Amino acid sequence: MTITEANCFYPDSNLYFDPAGMGYAREDLWVDGSLHAWFIRPKEEHAGTATVVNLHGNAENMTSHILASLFFLEMGHRLVTFDYRGYGRSKGSPTLQGIQDDARAVFTFVFNEPRRFGESVFGFGQSMGGFTLARILPDIPALKGAIMDSALYSFRDLFQDAYPGVPCTVPPISALETLPLSGVPKLFIHGTADVVVPYAHSRKMFAVASEPKDIMILEGVEHIGALGSPLMADYVAKIGAFVETWNA
Repeated sequence: MTITEANCFYPDSNLYFDPAGMGYAREDLWVDGSLHAWFIRPKEEHAGTATVVNLHGNAENMTSHILASLFFLEMGHRLVTFDYRGYGRSKGSPTLQGIQDDARAVFTFVFNEPRRFGESVFGFGQSMGGFTLARILPDIPALKGAIMDSALYSFRDLFQDAYPGVPCTVPPISALETLPLSGVPKLFIHGTADVVVPYAHSRKMFAVASEPKDIMILEGVEHIGALGSPLMADYVAKIGAFVETWNA
């Protein structure tokens, strides 16, 4: 057995959920002709409305992960979510370098259309999405803030810690290299009961990240499990306050 880069990704093309069914205005977007995205508007916008770009985790596709981001719409913010290459309806096959390129392309698309998306843009990455967001932060200095929930800093280190002695050919790509290079405000969130990505990953990222930065450790919360935990209100309030603080 050898752990390879292919073990990082578990995409599918199922349609799990459509926010249009909840009355949200949803628009299909195609970025660079190959990446499928949704632009979802809140039911009511306000003076502080921002656009949040959601970077999802490594299983399924954006239509399942969007459920963990609906609270942004309830806050009155716009939401852009997309599928990396090979996920959902997006073309191609995922690689660690490729998903970073995809995320850069989506942010470029959003920043290039301020009339449509506004000029206040945040990133929200969960698990692999947090890793991806952390990796590309130096390339998107106009971002108002980056929220990384249950993120890992390196797939290679994650696999080697979980399966010591098993050969691993996953590239040694680490967010610990990029986080010190970005002045974008950062919020790290992680649960202590996460058995998928140990919360030590967020602590290490927080330690090396440039200011401004903050961290929220959720006692007893599992992997991207805050919304289903007794700490849900604290989690949502923390993120809401972060967006409000940096939404200038």
